[in-house]
Amino acid sequence: MKFQYKKAIVIGGSKGLGKEIVRKLDSIVKDIVSCSRKEIDTSKIHTVKNFAKLHKSTDILILNSGGPPPIKFDHIDEETWYKYFNQLFLSYCLLLQKIKINKGGYIFYISSSMIKEPGDGLILSSALRIAFSSVLKSLTASLSQKQISIINIAPGPFKTGRVKELVKDLKAFEKNLPLKKIGNPEEIGHFVRFVVEKKIKYITGSTVFFDGNTLKSFL
Repeated sequence: MKFQYKKAIVIGGSKGLGKEIVRKLDSIVKDIVSCSRKEIDTSKIHTVKNFAKLHKSTDILILNSGGPPPIKFDHIDEETWYKYFNQLFLSYCLLLQKIKINKGGYIFYISSSMIKEPGDGLILSSALRIAFSSVLKSLTASLSQKQISIINIAPGPFKTGRVKELVKDLKAFEKNLPLKKIGNPEEIGHFVRFVVEKKIKYITGSTVFFDGNTLKSFL
């Protein structure tokens, strides 16, 4: 079998959206490093540094991890801020600094549709994801010179363990969605594969919302 790419690293690749991305990339990437928390726990910086020592370069990097629980702003203590700052911001910055993305490669960031319309229930998640999205946008111009594309994928509600943590009655929740159903992780897997397989480059620096029309704004 002839593979199009030598290597992909998928952070959070053992379940949910990450697992589906791994499945879809399997036939076009020779070596896929699918990471669970055993390989790298992004809330613990020493595991991030150790991981980066083992993986010096890659063609495709998927930055993906679970989010914080819903906590009201006044109840977020300092320790919690530090934990999720590491998990959703600092760890990703370090990975970008320490892992070389090969020429013509791709960086995909799995963020959240909340970066467009934040709410008061998931302030930790939306604030830190917005911050890292800004870092990626700032890097786009310089990395484009190396033909490296950066794409921010911002999902709405998808059928993952994360939704089970946040939603008590899934059937009732789905009835209130515009499409009357929750998102299928396979769609994001298909999208990532399509972009890298077809070598689509002009989408770099963009955020792609997979929200099922749950966002109020169109632009």
